[in-house]
Amino acid sequence: MWCFATGLPGGAAEWKSQVYMATIGPMNFASFDLNLLRVFHALMNERHVTRAGQRIGLSQPAVSAALNRLRAIFDDNLFIRDAGVMMPTPRAIALAEPIADALRRVEHALGSTGRFEPAAAERDFRIMGIDYFSYLLAPALAAIQQNAAPGIAVRFVDAATGPIARLLEEGRVDLALDAMEEQADPIRSQFLFSDHYVVIAAVDHPDIGREAALDLDLYCRLTHVLHSYSGATVGNVDAALAAINRSRHVGVSLPHFFSIAQVVAQSRMIATYPERLAAKLAPGLGLRLSRPPVPLAPIALAMYWHRRNDAEAGHLWLRERLMGVAKQSEFLSAPPEKAALSASGVRFG
Repeated sequence: MWCFATGLPGGAAEWKSQVYMATIGPMNFASFDLNLLRVFHALMNERHVTRAGQRIGLSQPAVSAALNRLRAIFDDNLFIRDAGVMMPTPRAIALAEPIADALRRVEHALGSTGRFEPAAAERDFRIMGIDYFSYLLAPALAAIQQNAAPGIAVRFVDAATGPIARLLEEGRVDLALDAMEEQADPIRSQFLFSDHYVVIAAVDHPDIGREAALDLDLYCRLTHVLHSYSGATVGNVDAALAAINRSRHVGVSLPHFFSIAQVVAQSRMIATYPERLAAKLAPGLGLRLSRPPVPLAPIALAMYWHRRNDAEAGHLWLRERLMGVAKQSEFLSAPPEKAALSASGVRFG
């Protein structure tokens, strides 16, 4: 199964391919097994022999054998095991981009007919998106996949793996799901749905009454839990509070929404949290939802992809399915005005 993005025309990509061809020029190219490049690319992405094999449909022994052949061909270890991780050597790092580009070009050539048959396709798609997206979108997407495209594998990748533009450019992910913000060409975007903020607290929190909106003084006095990929202790809530000369104390920051909800449910802390996810988790965890006492712009959520995949049939099929899931789940609504979109690197409260 191939999950590499299609190729880049000319320019830097052409130069990379020329570098790669020069690299293997001294070898007997006629006898070179191009499948070895798939193994190399999978190892660069997974850094693990078994997972690399799963990515391209090979057994662990087959990947190990291919790696030994690659080591002999390039006269380099290429990958060295370190604490369970296959770490690339400088030689492997130098080969990574030209080989990835060559594979993208091959796939583009093979798939240039524009036909995509979901029922017969065997392909991996990688989607970068935090647990917020996987919880809301993955169940319906998985049902479509199982019924219409059983040979396709969809993998959600944690959002902390790198910047959106770089991951899409390198073909390490096919789609990225995140808060909507401006991205420079060649990154494309499509609005998916919007969400609003609520304040979540334990249902038996001793300081919070039954009022629909939380009191501002109490909101500032209580300890907050913040969503952050990097361990930051400030977010867009802090900017909104500063605008009215108020502040809060963030006691815990976590990269996953499920862990935030669990911390709040089992403590006297509170969190400013996306409403759609809060409404789904509240009954099972014992959470109370209140309106924030400070105005907060709604969240606009979008999917991102590289422009080389604009018309690629399989990629288009996946994007249409995601849009369909958003509509069926009644997520879809008019996007907020541009002025309301997050401009900071810290989002979701």
